[in-house]
Amino acid sequence: MESFFLAASVVTPLLIYMIIGGLVRKLGLVSESSFKQMNEMTFKAIIPLTLFFDVYESDLTEVIIPDLFLFVICLILLVFAATFFIVTRFIKNNGDAATVIQGIYRSNYVLFGGAIAGSLCKDEGIATVAALAALVVPAVNILAVVLFEVMRGGSVSKTGLLLRIFKNPLVDAGILGALFSFLKIPLPDLLASPLKTLGDISTPLALLILGGLLSFRSLVSHRRYLTAAILGRLVVIPLTALIIAVLLGFRNDSLIAVLAVFGSPTAVASAPMAQSMGGNGALAGEIVVMTSLFCILTIFLFVFTLSRLGLI
Repeated sequence: MESFFLAASVVTPLLIYMIIGGLVRKLGLVSESSFKQMNEMTFKAIIPLTLFFDVYESDLTEVIIPDLFLFVICLILLVFAATFFIVTRFIKNNGDAATVIQGIYRSNYVLFGGAIAGSLCKDEGIATVAALAALVVPAVNILAVVLFEVMRGGSVSKTGLLLRIFKNPLVDAGILGALFSFLKIPLPDLLASPLKTLGDISTPLALLILGGLLSFRSLVSHRRYLTAAILGRLVVIPLTALIIAVLLGFRNDSLIAVLAVFGSPTAVASAPMAQSMGGNGALAGEIVVMTSLFCILTIFLFVFTLSRLGLI
């Protein structure tokens, strides 16, 4: 029973925030275009504040776990390679194939990972998950650019990749937080306190906005691709990652970090990227919608199972 309530405590807030967002949209209190503007503001300004302070206020020598970080980055690369190999064998349209591959390997780690860690981890675990974002975010972004350029027959510019990395506010926030922490640069409370308070609203606000942006148009026409993406993103990949992590001896906060990286739904940013780089924008948006909904169930089941087994 304790495991059930622990799992419920993780997913219930996610569900409530998303439902409220959907109701706000349904009642016409906020328009779709306003939700999109709020979403951009949240991901470019408010979530980076949370990431900065999580890293800045931590002891990097304790929160950076080399074995965990190496495991995560290696598994991301393996997942990407395996997904590319399998999907391109069954989907012959390059735009659709690239969209499905991205939908399977690219997780909404910063948003859902932060929510999962906030419910299950102590301060050091939360900081580890935040520090891990500085590695995961640029890695998945680089792979996405390479994926779409290769699938549409283009070339990948090293300069362009670097610019994309350092133009990402989440990457910049993680790097700045690490620098300020490492160099022990003090922030006056007059400045830090309001900024940290603003950052504290990032997760509920982002989930509320996500709920307001969910749309179910044209789901039927893409049902086969959607089914493959949902099962790959939410079942096959997290189950495989967790089994390997357990066998390698990861437990507690480290295992929660693995769940956060590989069990989160597809990244919201994957839809505009697919649209702008020759992919199937409509399909990408539907993958985001459906994985965001079904992850409530899968995250619950994973947390419940890990807790029952005494692994977290």
